[in-house]
Amino acid sequence: MTRFVGKGFLAGLTAGVLIATLGLPGVATAGPQARTVSACTLRPLPLPGDLNGDARAVDPTGRFIVGTGYRVDGEDRQPLLLLWATRPGVWNQPRLTVVEFQTEPQVYSVNRYGVAIGTAYVGDVYRPWRYVQGQLEWLPVPPVVANVTARSINARGDIVGSGAIEETETSLPLLWPADRPGTVEVIDTPPGSGVVEIFDDGTIVGGTAVSGWVRHPDGRTDRFTVPGARWAWVHAARGNWAIGRFGTGSEDEDSTGVRWDLRTGVATAVHPALGLPNDVNSQGAVLGTRAVDHGDRLVTLPGAIPDVQSNFAEQIADDGLIVGGISSIARRLPVRWTDC
Repeated sequence: MTRFVGKGFLAGLTAGVLIATLGLPGVATAGPQARTVSACTLRPLPLPGDLNGDARAVDPTGRFIVGTGYRVDGEDRQPLLLLWATRPGVWNQPRLTVVEFQTEPQVYSVNRYGVAIGTAYVGDVYRPWRYVQGQLEWLPVPPVVANVTARSINARGDIVGSGAIEETETSLPLLWPADRPGTVEVIDTPPGSGVVEIFDDGTIVGGTAVSGWVRHPDGRTDRFTVPGARWAWVHAARGNWAIGRFGTGSEDEDSTGVRWDLRTGVATAVHPALGLPNDVNSQGAVLGTRAVDHGDRLVTLPGAIPDVQSNFAEQIADDGLIVGGISSIARRLPVRWTDC
C-alpha cells in the first residue's frame, strides 16, 4: 500500500599497497579470508512505476527503511522522501509512505520507531529535518551556525549532527536532546570534530581530521586512530565497532578501509576486496558499496549486470538486512539484500 503525504568509490588495493599499509604498527591483520558461496538474495522494495528512488538508511532492527526519490511531472522532478515499514509477521511486504519535499532531501538515519532524519538545501543553506508520525519538522539551529546536518538518531529520539560556524567555517558538533524538544546544544568534543553516531545509552562517536573519538555518557572522551597514519576518518559506528578509512599520504594518494574495536581501540584493516566501508552493524559486519565483510568471509551482493546496471549498498541492520539501490540508464530502484 502506498500513502502520499504531500557512496562512492570501490577500489581494490594493489598487493604492494596492501602489504605496505597493513604492515603499519598497531594495525591488526586477519588471516587468509576465502570467498564462500552464500544464499545472499536481492529483493526489491515496492515502488510505483512512475517513481524513481533508492533506499538510504535502515533502523537497527531492520523494520524501517528510508530513502529518497523523485516523480517526473512534465519537465519537473518532484523530490520525495520514501519510507518503508515492515509489519510484524509480514516482513516481505513493506508498506510504503511517500512524502513530497520542496527540495531534494538527504537521509542519514532512522530509529527503531521509524523516526527519520536528514538534511535538505533550503534558502542557500543546508537545514536539518526530522520526520515523525506523519509530520515533517525543521530542527532548530544555533544563530551563528550554517549548513547543519542531522546525522544520527537513537531509540530515545536524541539526534546528533554537525554545522559550521559561519565566520571561521569551523565544524561544530550538535545535539538535539529528546527530553528538551525545540532545543539544540553544542557537544563538548575535541576541536574540529564531526559527529557520526549516537547510541541508545547516549554514547557519541565522531572524529577529527586525524583521529576518531568516543564520548561516553559520563562525559569522558577516548580517542582512537591508526598508528603511523597521517589521517583517519570515521564514517559510522554501531555497538562496539566503528569503521572508516585512513592513509599514510595525502587523501588522494591512498585510502584503506578500517574497522576499530571501540573497547580496545585496535584497528583492523577490512578485506582488501571490500573497497571502502560504508557502514557496520553491532555484530561487526562491515558493509562496502557492493559487498559485506564478516571477518571470516566476504560476500558479494548480487544484482549488478555489467554495462547494464549497477548496485550500491548504503546501510546494514543488526540482523544483517542490507539496503541500497539498483541503478540503470532507465531507472533507479530501491532494494534490500537478505541472508548475506
